[in-house]
Amino acid sequence: MRLMVCPRKKVPDFVEAPVTHFVSLIDPDEVNTFLQPPHHTRQRLQLVFHDLDDIEMTLPRYAKYSAPTESHVLSLVDFGKQMAPLDDWGLLTHCEAGISRSTAAAITLLVSAGYAPQVAFGLVRKACPQMLPNRRILRIADTLLGTGGKLHNMAQTYRHKAFLRAGYEDPTNVLLREATAARPTSRKNVLDRLFAFLRPGWRNRVGTGAKMRGIDLQQTARDRRAAGKQTTSS
Repeated sequence: MRLMVCPRKKVPDFVEAPVTHFVSLIDPDEVNTFLQPPHHTRQRLQLVFHDLDDIEMTLPRYAKYSAPTESHVLSLVDFGKQMAPLDDWGLLTHCEAGISRSTAAAITLLVSAGYAPQVAFGLVRKACPQMLPNRRILRIADTLLGTGGKLHNMAQTYRHKAFLRAGYEDPTNVLLREATAARPTSRKNVLDRLFAFLRPGWRNRVGTGAKMRGIDLQQTARDRRAAGKQTTSS
């Protein structure tokens, strides 16, 4: 078994390589860009989506981007199953940078073809030491392959350690924090301000006011019981 992972611009370097299975992951705006597959390719799979993780999908700035879907990952799973047995083939996966979509795809392909998750992860890491596998792809793959979250968890742990070694914070966490800080006042705070302008009588009938009224009634009952005990004892 021969495993190769590379960025898009390096694919021409593998034209004469012993590649039998070629997986090309490209952005939507690259669909019409011709890319010569290696000469010995027998099976080719091309999927079109952006390199979006679950965290990035929650951010408004990426609303118009195309994220990896279950259909995309199912195509990878089916392609990987067709590769078994694993004796004599060469797999090349590529994406734009060669570290995220392509490595997640390679892990998914290897597990689909019969490798244990830990072994697949180790083989891809050996082929691409700088990998940062797309966690969304692997989360979906876990569901389709029944691997119980192992692929996603390994990618999450590896990513965390990689950024610790590099000495800076995971960019997706920075994006999420910035987006959270920029969001308008939460619905709860808006309601609290609304209740502040309501007359006390109305405030006691709905929402937070009703809860506070319940607390006040409980305290009043306790005060009355305490007062009754003092009267009886005196």
